[in-house]
Amino acid sequence: MASGSNWLSGVNVVLVMAYGSLVFVLLFIFVKRQIMRFAMKSRRGPHVPVGHNAPKDLKEEIDIRLSRVQDIKYEPQLLADDDARLLQLETQGNQSCYNYLYRMKALDAIRTSDRVLICCPGWSAVARSWLTTTSTS
Repeated sequence: MASGSNWLSGVNVVLVMAYGSLVFVLLFIFVKRQIMRFAMKSRRGPHVPVGHNAPKDLKEEIDIRLSRVQDIKYEPQLLADDDARLLQLETQGNQSCYNYLYRMKALDAIRTSDRVLICCPGWSAVARSWLTTTSTS
């Protein structure tokens, strides 16, 4: 009976060590993941290393071109005046299935109003104050 209890205690020790190492590995993976998650959240840029194994010159060129992306100020027009979808909207009576067209028209109107606000600095202050008072009420 003493030898059976020694054998069980040896198995128990091995199991405790195995479970302990498993818990340690899982905690290590979790902590590393959280650290990387917060590091990526605080830094702007791509979430994966771009050009990781590339030569130094190529990596610098990639970084320069990625930094230029923030300076792009192009917003495409979503709906043209002669768009077939607009003509279809005007002819049909059931307009509930074309809600996305109204959203696209609203975004185009916002973009054109932004251009007006930028071009006319005197009027833009009045318009901004009017927009802020209407948005808060």
